[in-house]
Parts: sequence; structure tokens; C-alpha cells
Amino acid sequence: MTDKESMNSPLFPLRFEKIGLAIAFSPRAEALLFEAVRIVKSFNAQLILIHVGELSESAKNDIDDLVTRAGGQELAPKIVAQAGKPVEVILDVCKQEHIELLLAGALQKENLVRYFRGSIARRLVREVECSILLITNPKKESEPCSKILVNGLAHPKTPDTVKTAIYVANHLQTSELIVADEVATNKVRVRVNDDFGLKLAERQRRLIEREENKRLQKAIKEVPCPGDLEITKQVLYGKPGYSIGHFAAKKGVDMLVMNSPDSSLGVLDRLFKHDIEYVLSDLPCDLLIVHTTKRTGHSS
Repeated sequence: MTDKESMNSPLFPLRFEKIGLAIAFSPRAEALLFEAVRIVKSFNAQLILIHVGELSESAKNDIDDLVTRAGGQELAPKIVAQAGKPVEVILDVCKQEHIELLLAGALQKENLVRYFRGSIARRLVREVECSILLITNPKKESEPCSKILVNGLAHPKTPDTVKTAIYVANHLQTSELIVADEVATNKVRVRVNDDFGLKLAERQRRLIEREENKRLQKAIKEVPCPGDLEITKQVLYGKPGYSIGHFAAKKGVDMLVMNSPDSSLGVLDRLFKHDIEYVLSDLPCDLLIVHTTKRTGHSS
């Protein structure tokens, strides 16, 4: 079995066969479409373009011209047009078309007013019922996705997220995948006042890391991994969300993969941040949020 064939294994909880992109005539639209075409080709998927508003002959010609310039005419993308508010339209089309991965542009760092008001990308993250890839700096030129970082925290969604990251890494020809578990510093419950306390703290950290590595290894072993993909594991100590975002920036990763939020997040969640809100407020790189549905959810 080849690497590509193994990536279609039923052991993978999610497969991206329908990929959607909300198309708007903005300064970044062309670069986003270039990125979308490359991603769709990598996954051998169907491209669905979502147009908010009526699709006039002129708008359709403009979209066709963008698709041609991006080299996507052979994909014969389906254009779905619907009038309404952008977020509501995108959410409706994702449901109607059974889209499995939504692509969206996102600012790397939002200003304070935009942060609390909520951008379209932020609302989609909280409300969309499929996985979503936020692209921070879309480019017309192809750049490799060499390094992917995925969260490995102890959560029922994590095994499927790690498996999906391996699936994505293979299709994007990634060479390195880092599985990072975030452990709150208060889990090391040892007061370090002397050398003995320091030794106890180090011992407790080693025990934590051993247990976390064992748990993560179980998820990795359950799916086929391409032979040329280097997988490493890392335990991070700090506030969940903040520590993985900081680590992603430090390591220069190309994509961060995280679990979807457990609930719809609102203004209070932005005042008292959840782990994903730390990352959304200051994106270190492209962000893939894996949405685990009831149909595909991990049963552990």
C-alpha cells in the first residue's frame, strides 16, 4: 500500500473530500484562491466556492477569471451563491453542501476593537460544524508546509485531532510533525525551596511526561504514518493556548492544528480567555481547527 492509499484508510476519522472557500472580491481574494487550488489538488478533493449575494453574469465571469489565473479550471469548482449576512450564508452552505474543510483568510493579529466585536473568521471558528483552516498570509507562489504542530492535550477530541494532523501532513508532504501536550504548571505540586524540592519537582515532571507520551503514542500508533514523516513529542508547561501559540512562533511552524472549541465562545470568553482564544488573538501561523462530529468522534 502506498502512502497516498494508506491516507484513505478508514482508521482516519476525517477525510477532506469537499473543501469550501468563501470567495469575495477583496485584495487577498486572488492569493486565497491560489492557496485553495493547491490544497484541493493535494487532497484530490472537490472545490466549492461560496459567493455571498446574487451571482450576476459579471460576478461569475470575474470568479471564472480568478479560478483560471489560479490554475483551478481543471477542478471545475462548484459555485454556490446565496444572499444574506456573510457568516450565516457560509454556515448554511457548509451544511447544505456537506463541506468537510472550510478555508478562510484571517489576520495574524487583531486590534482590540475588532477582537471584542468579533471578526468573520472568529465567528466561523466558533459556529461552523466542519473543520476550518485559517490562512494568515495567503500567497500566489507555492510554499512548502514543512512543519506542523498539533495539540496533544488530554481531551476526548485529541486522538482524532492528532490522526487528522497525520492525514494532513501526508497530503501536504510535510516532513516534521510535532505533537505538543500542554500541562498547566500547577500540576507540578511541589514547593521548590531547596535541592530536595527541586529533585522532587523534576521527578514529578518526568512522570507526567512519561504518562503523556504514552497516551499520545497510542493515538499515533492507531493510524498509518508515512515513512518519511518525522514525528516528535513535546510537553509544554504553561497556560493552555498561550504556551502552544508561543511555542509555534518560536519553532517557526507552518501550521498549528487544534481541537475545535467545546462550546460557542462569546465576549466573556474573550475577557476570560479559553485556550483557543489565546491563539486566535495572535495567530502564529496558519491554524487548522479540527471539528470532531458525533459521526466521527473518538469513543474513548
